[in-house]
Amino acid sequence: MFALALALTKRGHDVHVAASPNFAAWAARLGLAFTSIGCDTQRWLADNPECLTGNPLRMMQGMRQFFGEQLPVQFDGLIDAAQESSALICAGLALSAPSVAEYLRIPVLGIAYSPCVIPGRDHPPAMVPWQNLPRWINSLLWSMTHRFSEQTFGMPINAGRVRLGLAPVKMFDHLCREMPWLVAADRAILPPSSEWATRVPYANFFFFDDDRSLDFELADWLAAGEPPVFVGFGSMSGEATARIGKLLRQALRESGRRVLLASGWAGLGEGDMPEGWRIVGDVPHGRLFERVAAVIHHGGSGTMATALRAGVPQVVLPLILDQYHHAECLRRADLAPPAGALERISSDSLRVALDAALAMDPGPRQDAALRLSTANGTDLAVAHLEQLAAGRVIPPPFH
Repeated sequence: MFALALALTKRGHDVHVAASPNFAAWAARLGLAFTSIGCDTQRWLADNPECLTGNPLRMMQGMRQFFGEQLPVQFDGLIDAAQESSALICAGLALSAPSVAEYLRIPVLGIAYSPCVIPGRDHPPAMVPWQNLPRWINSLLWSMTHRFSEQTFGMPINAGRVRLGLAPVKMFDHLCREMPWLVAADRAILPPSSEWATRVPYANFFFFDDDRSLDFELADWLAAGEPPVFVGFGSMSGEATARIGKLLRQALRESGRRVLLASGWAGLGEGDMPEGWRIVGDVPHGRLFERVAAVIHHGGSGTMATALRAGVPQVVLPLILDQYHHAECLRRADLAPPAGALERISSDSLRVALDAALAMDPGPRQDAALRLSTANGTDLAVAHLEQLAAGRVIPPPFH
């Protein structure tokens, strides 16, 4: 979303970002107006690790608690932040956004980083880790998800709407059928469902081109030996990431490969590191990934897209939500080998997956990297949003 905010600013628009306080310092560095809304997400996830699991039932329990606590706070903060705005763009956890936009009488646009969050029988709901299910089972799972949405989001969202003088809504209609969406992904790699392929537009991945250089010590270390294997799991934390730290040593220590381990929200890298390993914090992935041998990650859309543009081999170990869909789409496109879930991977299977990634035909990776080298998803999104705000885009009916 910061990438989109910068593209809007470049186009001459005034941008106000509203998100959890974790991102306040980043927004300040970019010179963006920012309002903190809700809790410290990193701390909340550390205190509630049941949200970071591939078990749908445990995840539902955590989501019900999170949204019950956070949606009332989100309503008030977002109204204040968007008071003078002419349009509202939302993604991720900002489920109050369409109601706030309705209250402020401004257009709203939902950004989907993965097509699997938009209902369709070609894929299961994002909360379901099992891919390649029959279409009728996917349809059944979506029906169950709709009921869960009413129970989990319905009460806090409709309570917020009543406070604003708005009529109650059904969650599925409100969030999926009535709000226009834009998919921020590459259509060839993450294809749309056949049910809405012509009704929901695509831009492409939103690349955040960080203008920072690699620090001198890291650059010298990279130049001093063979390209390392990068390992990072971003905002993922909890039992699975604590376990993976031990497995990484077992899987990679005897390979003799250099390893660059990103600490991330999980704080990986505690204790003594094997020789040839290095710990890094926040680094610009766009500059780094061109200099590594492979990337082992959780399958988040940003990390995946940056690795694709760099043309580097990937091993995807999904933990939650759309990460399973991303891993499967990369496998189908011959862009990554089958690996396994972060919670269940073994040191042996991780080593096998890395070897398989390094041995794959580089042709599909090079083709994807060439196509993405000129992709400009943020500019396409800005143009779409301008048309939406001017009333020149009428969202098609979604059934």
